Amino acid sequence: MKQDIEGKREPVCEQSLNSQQDMEPYHANEDSQWDLELVLVRHGTTLWNRERRYLGHSDIGLLAGAEQELEPVRKRLQGRSFARIYCSDLRRCRQTLQIILPESALKSGRALSAMPPIMEPRLRELDFGEWDGKTYDMLKSVALYRAWIDEPHRITPPGGESWVHFEHRLREFLDSLYEWRFAMEAQPISLADAPPSVLVVTHGGVIRQLACMLIPGHDFWSLNPEPGAALSIQLRLAEPHKFIAKILSYSLDKGW
Repeated sequence: MKQDIEGKREPVCEQSLNSQQDMEPYHANEDSQWDLELVLVRHGTTLWNRERRYLGHSDIGLLAGAEQELEPVRKRLQGRSFARIYCSDLRRCRQTLQIILPESALKSGRALSAMPPIMEPRLRELDFGEWDGKTYDMLKSVALYRAWIDEPHRITPPGGESWVHFEHRLREFLDSLYEWRFAMEAQPISLADAPPSVLVVTHGGVIRQLACMLIPGHDFWSLNPEPGAALSIQLRLAEPHKFIAKILSYSLDKGW
Protein backbone atom coordinates (compact mmCIF):
# COMPACT_ATOMS: atom_id res chain seq x y z
CA MET A 1 0.00 0.00 0.00
CA LYS A 2 1.33 3.42 -0.84
CA GLN A 3 2.49 5.34 2.20
CA ASP A 4 2.54 9.03 3.14
CA ILE A 5 -0.18 9.96 0.67
CA GLU A 6 -0.03 13.68 0.10
CA GLY A 7 -3.04 15.43 1.56
CA LYS A 8 -4.43 12.34 3.28
CA ARG A 9 -6.44 12.36 6.46
CA GLU A 10 -5.63 9.64 8.92
CA PRO A 11 -8.49 7.12 8.93
CA VAL A 12 -9.54 5.84 12.32
CA CYS A 13 -10.26 2.14 12.77
CA GLU A 14 -14.00 1.72 13.10
CA GLN A 15 -15.33 -1.20 15.15
CA SER A 16 -11.93 -2.52 16.09
CA LEU A 17 -11.71 -6.16 17.11
CA ASN A 18 -10.86 -4.95 20.60
CA SER A 19 -12.77 -1.70 21.03
CA GLN A 20 -12.35 0.17 24.30
CA GLN A 21 -16.02 -0.44 25.03
CA ASP A 22 -15.96 -4.25 24.91
CA MET A 23 -12.41 -4.98 25.99
CA GLU A 24 -11.17 -5.99 29.45
CA PRO A 25 -9.06 -3.33 31.20
CA TYR A 26 -5.66 -3.43 29.57
CA HIS A 27 -2.71 -3.73 31.92
CA ALA A 28 0.64 -4.79 30.48
CA ASN A 29 2.08 -6.98 33.24
CA GLU A 30 5.51 -8.49 32.81
CA ASP A 31 4.42 -11.44 34.98
CA SER A 32 1.35 -12.19 32.88
CA GLN A 33 1.28 -15.25 30.66
CA TRP A 34 0.76 -14.58 26.96
CA ASP A 35 -0.94 -17.18 24.78
CA LEU A 36 0.64 -16.37 21.44
CA GLU A 37 3.38 -14.35 19.78
CA LEU A 38 2.61 -13.02 16.32
CA VAL A 39 5.69 -12.13 14.25
CA LEU A 40 4.62 -9.99 11.27
CA VAL A 41 7.09 -9.46 8.41
CA ARG A 42 6.46 -7.16 5.47
CA HIS A 43 7.61 -8.42 2.07
CA GLY A 44 10.71 -6.97 0.42
CA THR A 45 10.76 -4.10 -2.07
CA THR A 46 9.10 -4.35 -5.49
CA LEU A 47 9.47 -2.02 -8.49
CA TRP A 48 6.03 -0.53 -7.76
CA ASN A 49 7.04 0.16 -4.16
CA ARG A 50 10.09 2.03 -5.43
CA GLU A 51 7.98 3.96 -7.94
CA ARG A 52 5.39 4.72 -5.24
CA ARG A 53 2.57 3.06 -7.13
CA TYR A 54 -0.41 1.50 -5.44
CA LEU A 55 0.20 -2.23 -5.17
CA GLY A 56 -2.69 -4.41 -4.07
CA HIS A 57 -3.52 -7.73 -5.71
CA SER A 58 -1.25 -7.29 -8.76
CA ASP A 59 1.12 -10.24 -8.55
CA ILE A 60 4.58 -8.83 -9.14
CA GLY A 61 7.81 -10.08 -7.64
CA LEU A 62 10.66 -8.57 -5.65
CA LEU A 63 13.45 -6.45 -7.08
CA ALA A 64 16.89 -7.88 -7.69
CA GLY A 65 18.92 -7.66 -4.52
CA ALA A 66 16.08 -8.77 -2.27
CA GLU A 67 18.35 -11.27 -0.54
CA GLN A 68 20.58 -8.47 0.73
CA GLU A 69 17.62 -6.34 1.82
CA LEU A 70 16.05 -9.21 3.75
CA GLU A 71 19.27 -10.55 5.27
CA PRO A 72 18.75 -8.83 8.68
CA VAL A 73 15.34 -10.51 9.10
CA ARG A 74 16.69 -13.85 7.91
CA LYS A 75 19.44 -13.72 10.53
CA ARG A 76 16.96 -12.79 13.26
CA LEU A 77 14.81 -15.80 12.42
CA GLN A 78 17.68 -18.29 12.46
CA GLY A 79 17.16 -20.89 15.16
CA ARG A 80 13.63 -19.74 15.94
CA SER A 81 10.78 -22.23 16.12
CA PHE A 82 7.33 -21.36 14.81
CA ALA A 83 4.25 -23.36 15.61
CA ARG A 84 2.72 -22.14 12.37
CA ILE A 85 3.83 -20.08 9.38
CA TYR A 86 1.36 -18.10 7.29
CA CYS A 87 2.13 -16.25 4.07
CA SER A 88 0.08 -14.13 1.70
CA ASP A 89 -0.30 -16.13 -1.49
CA LEU A 90 0.98 -13.25 -3.64
CA ARG A 91 4.40 -13.74 -5.23
CA ARG A 92 6.23 -10.94 -3.43
CA CYS A 93 5.39 -12.51 -0.07
CA ARG A 94 6.14 -16.06 -1.20
CA GLN A 95 9.55 -14.90 -2.44
CA THR A 96 10.18 -13.10 0.85
CA LEU A 97 9.39 -16.25 2.82
CA GLN A 98 11.72 -18.30 0.61
CA ILE A 99 14.54 -15.87 1.41
CA ILE A 100 14.04 -15.45 5.15
CA LEU A 101 13.21 -19.12 5.75
CA PRO A 102 14.74 -21.13 2.90
CA GLU A 103 13.28 -24.51 2.06
CA SER A 104 16.32 -26.20 3.59
CA ALA A 105 15.58 -24.52 6.92
CA LEU A 106 11.94 -25.53 6.79
CA LYS A 107 12.81 -29.14 6.05
CA SER A 108 15.31 -29.22 8.88
CA GLY A 109 12.46 -28.92 11.38
CA ARG A 110 14.21 -26.15 13.30
CA ALA A 111 11.98 -23.36 12.04
CA LEU A 112 8.75 -25.32 11.73
CA SER A 113 7.31 -27.66 14.30
CA ALA A 114 4.40 -29.42 12.66
CA MET A 115 3.26 -28.35 9.21
CA PRO A 116 4.41 -26.58 6.03
CA PRO A 117 3.76 -22.87 5.48
CA ILE A 118 0.14 -21.99 4.81
CA MET A 119 -0.49 -19.77 1.78
CA GLU A 120 -3.30 -17.51 2.99
CA PRO A 121 -5.31 -15.30 0.56
CA ARG A 122 -6.89 -13.48 3.53
CA LEU A 123 -3.46 -11.93 4.18
CA ARG A 124 -3.39 -10.12 0.83
CA GLU A 125 -3.07 -6.36 0.63
CA LEU A 126 -6.21 -4.28 0.05
CA ASP A 127 -7.38 -4.61 -3.55
CA PHE A 128 -7.10 -1.15 -5.17
CA GLY A 129 -8.98 -2.22 -8.30
CA GLU A 130 -8.54 0.23 -11.19
CA TRP A 131 -6.11 2.29 -9.12
CA ASP A 132 -3.59 -0.54 -8.83
CA GLY A 133 -0.36 0.50 -10.50
CA LYS A 134 -1.28 4.18 -10.37
CA THR A 135 0.54 6.91 -8.47
CA TYR A 136 -0.82 9.81 -6.47
CA ASP A 137 0.04 12.22 -9.28
CA MET A 138 -1.94 10.10 -11.75
CA LEU A 139 -5.04 10.13 -9.53
CA LYS A 140 -4.99 13.42 -7.64
CA SER A 141 -7.47 15.11 -9.99
CA VAL A 142 -10.02 12.26 -9.67
CA ALA A 143 -12.82 13.33 -7.30
CA LEU A 144 -13.59 9.78 -6.14
CA TYR A 145 -9.93 9.21 -5.32
CA ARG A 146 -9.78 12.42 -3.27
CA ALA A 147 -12.90 11.30 -1.40
CA TRP A 148 -11.33 7.87 -0.79
CA ILE A 149 -8.22 9.44 0.73
CA ASP A 150 -10.44 11.35 3.18
CA GLU A 151 -12.87 8.50 3.92
CA PRO A 152 -11.44 5.10 2.96
CA HIS A 153 -13.96 3.32 5.19
CA ARG A 154 -16.83 4.76 3.14
CA ILE A 155 -15.42 4.88 -0.42
CA THR A 156 -14.38 1.82 -2.43
CA PRO A 157 -11.91 2.05 -5.34
CA PRO A 158 -13.55 1.23 -8.71
CA GLY A 159 -13.37 -2.52 -9.18
CA GLY A 160 -11.58 -2.80 -5.84
CA GLU A 161 -12.24 -3.95 -2.30
CA SER A 162 -14.29 -2.22 0.34
CA TRP A 163 -12.64 -1.47 3.67
CA VAL A 164 -15.38 -3.47 5.40
CA HIS A 165 -14.39 -6.56 3.41
CA PHE A 166 -10.68 -5.93 4.09
CA GLU A 167 -11.35 -5.76 7.84
CA HIS A 168 -13.67 -8.76 7.71
CA ARG A 169 -11.14 -11.11 6.15
CA LEU A 170 -8.44 -10.07 8.62
CA ARG A 171 -10.86 -10.60 11.48
CA GLU A 172 -11.59 -14.06 10.07
CA PHE A 173 -7.85 -14.76 10.04
CA LEU A 174 -7.51 -13.69 13.69
CA ASP A 175 -10.50 -15.85 14.57
CA SER A 176 -8.79 -18.82 12.94
CA LEU A 177 -5.77 -18.20 15.16
CA TYR A 178 -8.05 -18.21 18.18
CA GLU A 179 -9.62 -21.51 17.13
CA TRP A 180 -6.20 -23.08 16.58
CA ARG A 181 -4.79 -21.84 19.87
CA PHE A 182 -7.93 -22.92 21.73
CA ALA A 183 -7.51 -26.41 20.28
CA MET A 184 -4.00 -26.50 21.76
CA GLU A 185 -5.39 -26.20 25.29
CA ALA A 186 -5.39 -29.98 25.57
CA GLN A 187 -1.63 -29.51 25.92
CA PRO A 188 -1.38 -26.22 27.85
CA ILE A 189 1.91 -24.43 28.16
CA SER A 190 3.29 -23.68 31.60
CA LEU A 191 4.32 -20.30 32.91
CA ALA A 192 7.93 -21.35 32.41
CA ASP A 193 7.39 -21.90 28.67
CA ALA A 194 7.44 -19.26 26.00
CA PRO A 195 4.11 -18.86 24.18
CA PRO A 196 3.94 -20.47 20.73
CA SER A 197 5.07 -18.18 17.93
CA VAL A 198 3.33 -17.70 14.60
CA LEU A 199 5.16 -16.15 11.65
CA VAL A 200 3.09 -14.10 9.19
CA VAL A 201 4.66 -12.81 5.95
CA THR A 202 2.31 -10.22 4.52
CA HIS A 203 1.87 -6.61 3.33
CA GLY A 204 2.27 -3.17 4.86
CA GLY A 205 -1.45 -2.39 4.88
CA VAL A 206 -2.25 -5.73 6.51
CA ILE A 207 0.32 -5.16 9.27
CA ARG A 208 -1.07 -1.68 9.90
CA GLN A 209 -4.65 -2.92 10.02
CA LEU A 210 -3.87 -5.89 12.30
CA ALA A 211 -2.08 -3.57 14.73
CA CYS A 212 -5.02 -1.16 14.51
CA MET A 213 -7.45 -3.98 15.32
CA LEU A 214 -5.37 -5.45 18.15
CA ILE A 215 -3.53 -2.65 19.95
CA PRO A 216 -5.56 -0.07 21.91
CA GLY A 217 -4.85 3.48 20.82
CA HIS A 218 -3.45 2.57 17.39
CA ASP A 219 -4.93 3.83 14.18
CA PHE A 220 -4.05 2.71 10.68
CA TRP A 221 -1.20 5.20 10.33
CA SER A 222 0.41 4.59 13.75
CA LEU A 223 2.96 2.25 12.20
CA ASN A 224 5.00 2.62 9.04
CA PRO A 225 6.50 -0.81 8.28
CA GLU A 226 9.15 -0.52 5.58
CA PRO A 227 9.74 -3.43 3.17
CA GLY A 228 11.47 -6.19 5.10
CA ALA A 229 10.58 -4.75 8.52
CA ALA A 230 9.23 -6.93 11.33
CA LEU A 231 6.74 -6.42 14.14
CA SER A 232 6.22 -8.75 17.08
CA ILE A 233 2.89 -8.71 18.96
CA GLN A 234 2.05 -10.75 22.06
CA LEU A 235 -1.54 -11.88 22.41
CA ARG A 236 -3.64 -13.11 25.32
CA LEU A 237 -6.99 -14.76 24.66
CA ALA A 238 -9.39 -12.72 26.77
CA GLU A 239 -12.46 -14.66 25.64
CA PRO A 240 -13.72 -16.30 22.44
CA HIS A 241 -12.55 -14.33 19.40
CA LYS A 242 -11.15 -11.49 21.50
CA PHE A 243 -7.51 -10.72 22.21
CA ILE A 244 -5.60 -8.51 24.59
CA ALA A 245 -2.38 -7.53 22.87
CA LYS A 246 0.79 -5.49 23.17
CA ILE A 247 3.66 -4.76 20.84
CA LEU A 248 6.70 -6.67 22.00
CA SER A 249 9.10 -5.08 19.55
CA TYR A 250 9.17 -3.12 16.34
CA SER A 251 11.99 -1.84 14.24
CA LEU A 252 12.22 0.14 11.03
CA ASP A 253 15.74 -1.20 10.43
CA LYS A 254 14.32 -4.66 9.71
CA GLY A 255 15.52 -6.20 12.94
CA TRP A 256 14.26 -6.59 16.50
